[in-house]
Order: sequence, then C-alpha cells, then structure tokens
Amino acid sequence: MKRSRRRVRRLSIALSAAGVVALSLTGCTGGPEAPPLRNSTQTVTRAPEPTPASCLASEPEVRATGMGQVEVQVLGTGSKVVVISNQSGQDLCGWKAVAEALVSRGYEVALYDYVGAADENAVTIATLMRAQGATKLALLGASQGAKASIIAATRTSVPPDALVALSGEQYLEGQDVSKSAAKLRCPTLFVTADHDPFDATSANEEFQRVAPKGVSTLTVVPGTDHGIQLLGHPDVSAQVFAFLQAHLG
Repeated sequence: MKRSRRRVRRLSIALSAAGVVALSLTGCTGGPEAPPLRNSTQTVTRAPEPTPASCLASEPEVRATGMGQVEVQVLGTGSKVVVISNQSGQDLCGWKAVAEALVSRGYEVALYDYVGAADENAVTIATLMRAQGATKLALLGASQGAKASIIAATRTSVPPDALVALSGEQYLEGQDVSKSAAKLRCPTLFVTADHDPFDATSANEEFQRVAPKGVSTLTVVPGTDHGIQLLGHPDVSAQVFAFLQAHLG
C-alpha cells in the first residue's frame, strides 16, 4: 500500500542528561471497563476525525496511510517499528513526546486512533507495518491500549518482537485479558502503579502470574499514576527504552 507524504511543523522535545524524555502527560479520563458482552458483529459507519498535523513532530515528515477507515500516522523511517495504542479518553497526540523520543532512537513509530474494536485495530496496524517492511516490531499500549496490545500480541500472524503494556486492566470489551497473557510468547514488560485507581495493580499481577515462565517482567512503581502517566517516572521511561533496545536493536 502506497504511503502519502505530508510535511508538518517540527517540534522539540526535552531530554535529560541521561537521554530520558522529560514528559508532561495526562492520565486516563475514564474508569475501568466492566466486562460487558462483546459485540462480534460491530460495524464501523464513520471515519475517525482528522488528527491535527501540528500535534506531531517528525524527522522531518509524517506519513499518513489509510487502512480501511483507520488512518495511521507514521513518524520516522526504518525497519524497526513501534506500534502505539491509546488509552481511553485520549488520542494519538498524547504520545507526541514518546513518539519523538523513539524516532530519535532510530525507530519508525505508528500511531492511530481507534475505529471499532481496539484489539482488532492493533492487529490490523501491526500487520500493515509488517507488510510495509518492518523486520522488528514492538507493541506499546497504555490502559485500553495495553489490553489491546496484549491480545493482539497473541493474534498477529507474525508475533511481535516485544510488548510493553502500561496499566492494563482485566477486561477489554468482555474479554478476559489474562487469557491472552497466558498465551504470550514474545518478551513482555508489564508496568503498573501499586495503588492504581482502576485496579490495574491486581490485573498486572495476574498477567505476570499466568504468563509463560521467562516471558514477562512486571515493574510496580509507587503511587496512583495510570497508563501513559507512568512514563513520567524517569526510571520507567528508561526501562521502556532499554527494553525496546534490547529486543528491537
């Protein structure tokens, strides 16, 4: 599929002396998801709202790829790709600082806003990026996006090379995410706060317990930060970047 190209305004990001992103990030605006019945016949009747190009920085371009009704914003170039999935109440612009930091480290980053089921979106985008040349691929998600990424990691035809899940809760649209965690085969990093307000703490402990031995690592930090807020901890952001470097190169 041909990628169209459009130039956007470059933005700067702040790096500490250690090269860790200085992030100012907001948390999830919604509460935890209860386990409703999943609607397997869900259809999409509208395209997503256009994402303002000004919210994204590039090196030096952003490319937009249409995949059905899902628009993918791709930053950077290369064969090592990170697919990022949003938490509820946010859009892809919330990942600006993270995406720029990843691009500066030599990764291509795919961002998108959900249209339809979150896990199906994650599978679709990962498959698209593999088809467009990704030789190494990681899934990175926060809250809803963490759950979507965990499930997608077990459903892509080519498994991801790494998975980072920030504050994933127990259920996604009626699916028990721990059942997917038990099937993981790729190196996985679970991260949560010890007093997560949406019960991600106990969910991540369960994910770590059921995941195959040696596959996953669980990091628990003090406090109530949820999802993308966890990357405001320098130790967490450093661990995430080091984890991706170890498994994507």
